[in-house]
Amino acid sequence: MAKIDVRTQVEGPDEIKINLVREDYLDTSHTYRIFFEICLTIGAAILGDIIARISDDKKVLLLNWFFLATMFIGCIAFLFLAAKNYKKAKSQTTSG
Repeated sequence: MAKIDVRTQVEGPDEIKINLVREDYLDTSHTYRIFFEICLTIGAAILGDIIARISDDKKVLLLNWFFLATMFIGCIAFLFLAAKNYKKAKSQTTSG
């Protein structure tokens, strides 16, 4: 490996603030966010099918409404869990 002598001068601020996060909570938050997006996508597809059936004067099945409600509840639950774990992941500042 070559050795290179490089003269450098670095200027920076007097103080640098580094925010620490808990990686386990952050990873869990990202996983919940992915599940939220999956529920949102499936819910949008079901809603599109319901709208297509209504516009074609076809009967909308009760199963469609059930799955749409399930996806809506899943979206709310996963969004709440993602936000809760993201808040836990951020570092708590203490004075002193």
